Amino acid sequence: MMIMKGDRNNKRSRKEKMSVFLSSFKLSVPYQGTLTVIGIVFSIFLVGLTCFFQLDKTKNTDNIIAFSQGSDAYYDRLDEVYNEYRGEEKEFSKLVITSTFSIMQMHIEGFSYDDMSEDRMREVADLMLDEAEHEDGSITYTEKGEEAAKESLADYFKDIDSSLSDITCERMAEDVYDYVEDYLEFIGEEEEEETSSSSCDGNSYWWPIGSSEVTTSSGVSFASGDPVASQITAFFAGNDSVHQGDHGAIDISNGNGVGGTNIIAAKDGVVIYPTEDSQTQYADNGYIGNNDGGGYGNYVVIEHSDGNYTYYAHMAEGSITVMAGDSVRQGQVIGKMGNSGNSTGVHLHFEVRSGGNASSNRVDPLDYVSIDNPRPNCVDFSLTNTSLSKQEFISKMEEYCTNSGNSAFCTNFADHAEEVYDVSIDSSVNPELVVVTAGTEQGWQKCGGLYNFWGIGIPNGAGCSAGPQLTSLAAGIREYASTLSEYQPGGSFASSIESRNSEREEAGCDAAGHGPPGTLAGMQSVYSWLGDYRYSPGSWGMGGCVYLDIIYGDGYCSSKSVCTNYSSCPSSSATTVCEQNDYTAYQLQEKLELRNAIFGL
Repeated sequence: MMIMKGDRNNKRSRKEKMSVFLSSFKLSVPYQGTLTVIGIVFSIFLVGLTCFFQLDKTKNTDNIIAFSQGSDAYYDRLDEVYNEYRGEEKEFSKLVITSTFSIMQMHIEGFSYDDMSEDRMREVADLMLDEAEHEDGSITYTEKGEEAAKESLADYFKDIDSSLSDITCERMAEDVYDYVEDYLEFIGEEEEEETSSSSCDGNSYWWPIGSSEVTTSSGVSFASGDPVASQITAFFAGNDSVHQGDHGAIDISNGNGVGGTNIIAAKDGVVIYPTEDSQTQYADNGYIGNNDGGGYGNYVVIEHSDGNYTYYAHMAEGSITVMAGDSVRQGQVIGKMGNSGNSTGVHLHFEVRSGGNASSNRVDPLDYVSIDNPRPNCVDFSLTNTSLSKQEFISKMEEYCTNSGNSAFCTNFADHAEEVYDVSIDSSVNPELVVVTAGTEQGWQKCGGLYNFWGIGIPNGAGCSAGPQLTSLAAGIREYASTLSEYQPGGSFASSIESRNSEREEAGCDAAGHGPPGTLAGMQSVYSWLGDYRYSPGSWGMGGCVYLDIIYGDGYCSSKSVCTNYSSCPSSSATTVCEQNDYTAYQLQEKLELRNAIFGL
């Protein structure tokens, strides 16, 4: 994780394993605004250090001006040194240099931006590791260990200013590490927040088995912690002696007995069954042919905003806690595992019905839930439904118009928020998605004077006239809704989405870049097109390296086979399954971030 001086940088090879010590410094800072981030980090650090060093609150104005004038040059030097690194080493180098510089500013009188030369930056970074160059030219690193690195730092501080006491230098080295640890904790929190707005695999359903621990909020019980251990005892196809190829659900059991396991809502929704108490009081005496509750025994049905329904069957007598009309939240306890109805033992029969509430709409629940990833931290961005009321939608549109000052958004969408909502709902499309897609595709601008804010029917590189001739906002929304229907289960793109989902899953690609039909990730996996080749330099219309360098960082394409003539690209420059997948995730993230900015979701 070191800057390699001179041409030694060319000899560096990626390490298969980072040491425990260095792996703790692995950061994830976006490629955009890096200097701004470092400036913010430095500011945060200065504020934090007031607790330790009792900073004088009155500063000489001339000094402040001098710091301001020197900071730009400092950041330029920092960026020069930073760019001598590769990959993960970059963020570590910048963090160590910045933290050490900050410490020296606090303790060495008169030490300024101008005093932190490029050579000093490299020296600071080189304190953290021992390096070894091998006969084949490769370089590997040996971790000094935290104590050894602190000792090196302390010696370095003493060399810079011999008037510093040994104790002060040791304290300064300790403070560098304290700062690094505090910043990593801060970054970790930021990454967790970002994760919460990622699309994951396009689904936001939780494994319906609850945790043994229950918390209560406003009188409602939640078992949303890690689920108790369970196993799948029957799959969707039902190729077993009991179901004989006609199951339409999965069975989950764990041997905890009747009433021993909490069942939770897999997702927010509205309960549509049971409708009366008598439907929750069937005995736990399951056997083949028991028709209590139509064979389901005590069960719950929840309708979700994406048009899907979930069924939770064979629950314990008297354990159901919800009734028709109740709104439930993900993780909320709705009952206990039991053995009621047409059942051969204590278990949960769990169904997902997509696109309707008939038995013919049953789909494999394992397309929506995972026992290996039971609590995906996802945001569900439905293609068809919104959780916002009309007034909430209008209010958030008006607020964003005021805050953003975006005239195109205000004129073309916020001023027509009620119409956008009404036409979208009538057309079975999520009005949030209507607005967000118009923003990411066309910046809420008309396309060549036409009301095609979504780029409908316009191939990459073609003009607005290639799409439909839409003459009103309502017509545009209806056309967009019609286009979206093709990405739903049974739509013309459904098989392509399923194929792409399987291909990317098997390749081990990031789950954020694919999903089944009917999900935004699934739709985007077909709709987003990176380009067939790593076309360099690439273009916004033709894709290629112009996007790959954004997704993976500047210089990514320089380490790969590329083509400069799109009409004759070698096979070695073809984009990979996971590069295409990550482009989908990139496009999705833009939509999720804009949705959050406008609607707070």
